[in-house]
Amino acid sequence: MPEGKLKGRRLWWFSIGIWLLMTIFLSALAPASKENVIANKDFGLPADASSIVAAHELEKYFPNEGGIPLFAVLHKESGLSDEEVINFAQAIEALKENIAFDEVDVIPLSKLQPEQRASFLSMNEKTFFIPLSLPENLEGKDLHKLVQSIKESVGAQVANEIELSWTGPAGIASDAVELFSQADIVLLLSTVGLILVLLLIIYRSPLLTLIPLVGAGIVYAVVDRVVGFTTAQGWFGVDSQALSIMTILLFAVVTDYSLLIFSRYREELKVHEDANVAMQETMRHVKEPIFFSGSTIVLGVATLFFALYEPYRNFAPVFAIAAGAMLIAGLTLLPALFAVIGRKAFWPVIPQYGEKTEEKKTVWGKVAAVVTKKPFLFSVPILFLLGLGAWNMTNMKESYDLIASFPEDLSFRVGYERLGKDFSEGSLAPGTLLVVSENELGMEGLQAVIERIEEDPAIVSVTTQGNPMSEDGKAAKFSVTFAGNPYDEEAFDAVLKLREDSQRILKDANLSDTSMYISGETAVNADVRDLNDRDTWIVMILMTVLITIMLGLQTRSIIAPVYMIGSILLSFAATVGLAYFLFEVFLDLEGLSYRIPLYAFVFLVALGVDYSIMLIARIREEMKELPFDEAVRKGVERTGGVISSAGLILAATFLVLATMPIYELKLFGFIMALGILIDTFIVRPLLIPAVLVLLGKWSFWPKKI
Repeated sequence: MPEGKLKGRRLWWFSIGIWLLMTIFLSALAPASKENVIANKDFGLPADASSIVAAHELEKYFPNEGGIPLFAVLHKESGLSDEEVINFAQAIEALKENIAFDEVDVIPLSKLQPEQRASFLSMNEKTFFIPLSLPENLEGKDLHKLVQSIKESVGAQVANEIELSWTGPAGIASDAVELFSQADIVLLLSTVGLILVLLLIIYRSPLLTLIPLVGAGIVYAVVDRVVGFTTAQGWFGVDSQALSIMTILLFAVVTDYSLLIFSRYREELKVHEDANVAMQETMRHVKEPIFFSGSTIVLGVATLFFALYEPYRNFAPVFAIAAGAMLIAGLTLLPALFAVIGRKAFWPVIPQYGEKTEEKKTVWGKVAAVVTKKPFLFSVPILFLLGLGAWNMTNMKESYDLIASFPEDLSFRVGYERLGKDFSEGSLAPGTLLVVSENELGMEGLQAVIERIEEDPAIVSVTTQGNPMSEDGKAAKFSVTFAGNPYDEEAFDAVLKLREDSQRILKDANLSDTSMYISGETAVNADVRDLNDRDTWIVMILMTVLITIMLGLQTRSIIAPVYMIGSILLSFAATVGLAYFLFEVFLDLEGLSYRIPLYAFVFLVALGVDYSIMLIARIREEMKELPFDEAVRKGVERTGGVISSAGLILAATFLVLATMPIYELKLFGFIMALGILIDTFIVRPLLIPAVLVLLGKWSFWPKKI
C-alpha cells in the first residue's frame, strides 16, 4: 500500500479512535445528563423580579409557612356524605402517625367545626379537598418518591366509587417526573428508528443508513456526558424539555452533515481512484458549508445567554455544547467513518472510478431550469403566500397556562379541573397580598386597603384565615382571589395594576412608610410575560445580526446575506402564522404557549441557514466555470437531492416530538416540521434561485461575477 494512502487511512482511524476514547472515558466518569435535571430557581425569574421580591418578603415576615403545596381532592358525582368527608380527612391526618411523613404538614380538618370544614367542600357537595405542605427542600425524584408514598398510603383507604386525585405544585412536579421517566427512551428509539427507515427508503444502502446513526450515537454519548458533568458541577441547570429537543436536533443535524458528505463523496469517487483522495477532495468542498453551518447554529443558540428568563438561558449551554460537538464531528468523525469503509459504503450501487454515466435530468434539474427561466412566475406568488402566513402571526395569542399542556388524565390535572369547576377558577391559584410597614399596622387601615383593592372587577375578594398579622405587628398577609382563570392575561394585568396603584391605595388608607407586595403564580406569570417579551426581542435581534454577519463572511458579499436572512425570517413568520391558523381550525386552540415562538425562531432560523449555506456554496463553486444563470441552475440541481432528503428527515425527526407527553412539545414539533418543509421545498429551491436570477450580477455584490 502506498505511503500516502496508508497515512491517510491512519488519519481516519486516529479520528475515530479519539472519539471512541472520549465516549468510553466520559461514560465511565461523568453522569448522564438526565440525572441532573432540576427545577428552575425562583420560577426562572431574576432575583429582582417583583414577584420574587414579594415571595422573599413573605418568607421574612411569615417564615414558618413555606413548603410545597399538595392538594388531595376527593370527588363523587352523587355527592359526598359527612362520613366520607371525615373518613377521608382522618386518612390524611393519619399520615402524621408514620415517621416517614413526619415533615408533612396537614390541617386537622376532622377536628374542626362543621362550618369551618365546609369551606373545603364545594357548594354542590361533590368535591372536597385537603391542603398538605411538603418540605420545601425536596425536588425531582425525591419529591416524586414522597408524593407516591402519600398516594399509596391514602389511596388504599378510599372507596372505589370515589375519585381521588392529587394536584398543586407538588402533584404537578411528581407527575412530570413520572411522565418523563420513560419518555426520553421512547424519544431516542423513535428518532433512531425513523432516521433508519427514511434513509433506507431514500438511499437503499444499508451501510449509508448505519454510518450517520453510528456517528450520531457516538456524538450523543459524548454530549450527554459533557452536559451531565457540567450540570453536576452546578455550572448551569437543565430541564427535560431542553434535553428532549437537543436529542432530536443532534441526530437530525448529524444526519444532514452525513448526507452532504455522502453526496459529494459519491461524485468524487467517480473521478478519483483512491478513496482517501476522494474523501480529501470531498472535504475540501464541503468543509466550508459544514463549518459555517455549525458555527451559525452555535452562535444562534448562544444568543440565549443574553436572556434573563432562566429556562431560556439554560438552553444556551446545552445546545452550544451539542452544536459544537456536531460541528467537530462533521469535520472529523463523519468523513472518517465514510473513508474507512470506502466505496463499500454505497453498496449495492458502488460508484466506480472513471465511471461514465449518461447524465439524466433529475427532478430538481427540471425545477431549476423552469425557475431560472421564469423567476417572476415563482417569486411573486411565493412571496404573497408567505406574506399572508406571516400576517396571521400578528393575530397570535400567547398562553401561560402550562397545565393545559399536560395529558387530561393525569392526576394533578384531574384534581385541578375538579377544583376549578366546583369551586372557582380563581381559587386554584390565589395570590398573596403582603402589607409591610415600619410601624404597627391597624385593622382599620388594612380594611380600607382591602376595600380599595376589591373595587377592581378583576379581583373577586381579598380574604384571610385567622389572624393576618405577623408576630411584630408590622406586616399582614391576605389571600387574593382573581376573577376567572388565574393564568389568563386579565389576571396578569390586574397584578400589574395593583403594583402601579399600590402607593396611591396605601396613601388613601392613611398608611405612611408602608409597602405592598403581591406574590403567587399569577404574579410570577405576570413577570414571566414581561420578561418573555424582552428576551424574545433581544434574542431575535441578536441572532439576526450575528447570522447576517456569518453569511456575509461565508459569501464575501453584502447583498447575499440580506436576501438570505430575509427569506429565512419570512419563512419563520409564515410558518408560525400558518401553524397558528391550523391549530385554531383543527384543535380549537385559543393561544400558543409563550415559549414556542422563541424556540421556533432559534431553531428554524439556525437550521434554515444550513440549507442556504449548502445551496449558495455550491452555486459559488459552479460560478467558476459556468455563466451565472447556468451556475444557479446547476447549484440547485446538485444540492436539490441532498437538501430535500435532509429536510425531509429533519422534519420527520421533529415530528417524533409527538410521542412526548407534553402538548407544548407536540405543537413545537409540528411547527418545526412545517417550517423545515416550507424552507426545504419552497424557499430554498424556488424563492432563493428566483431572487438570485432577478438580481443577476448584483446577487453577490461587491464580489465580481
